[in-house]
Amino acid sequence: MRPARTRRGAVHDERGQGLIEVALAVPILLAIAAALIDGGWAFHQAGMVAAAAEAAGRAVSIQETGTGHCAGAPPASDGAVALGAASAAAPRLDASALAVSVSYLEPVCAGRMRTVVVSVAYPITALTPWFAPLLNGRHLTAEAASATEELPPPWWGQAGAAAAQQTQIQNLQAQVDSLVAAADYYYTLWARSQQGVGGSTGSTDGQEQ
Repeated sequence: MRPARTRRGAVHDERGQGLIEVALAVPILLAIAAALIDGGWAFHQAGMVAAAAEAAGRAVSIQETGTGHCAGAPPASDGAVALGAASAAAPRLDASALAVSVSYLEPVCAGRMRTVVVSVAYPITALTPWFAPLLNGRHLTAEAASATEELPPPWWGQAGAAAAQQTQIQNLQAQVDSLVAAADYYYTLWARSQQGVGGSTGSTDGQEQ
């Protein structure tokens, strides 16, 4: 009987050891799963923040081109344009939580150029409770810089005049084409009349002979 009790005790000991191992392994597995989930989520949100910054930088650069802002801070309208572009580029982000700022890299223009810098910040929120103390309250940030031609070149704003000149050239070309067509038509008539005169003269000479 003693050996049987010993076997039963060994079985209970093995089961207890297995439960202890599972109890120790489960938190580690959950931590690994939480790290994968929150890490992937943070990486995804970082990509969206970077895309928002790039879109906002392009929009502000287009807005700033030719405006002549060679001194001072950017106008308030640039911030509104940047926020709208950032929200459109990253629709899955909460637009109310986006913090967008616009600044210049240089204090004044270098020649006609000035660099516009757009910064975007967004608070990250963990999906699992294990990494919430580590991630919540932190911000993902991204910047986009673009060299912008603040002072317009001499030909700036002459697109209307160029279009009018192009229209005049096209009209003159149409008139020339019509004159050439008319000249070809009258030349053809003259050539046919000359052939008719020559043919009638030849027939008269043949009758006289």
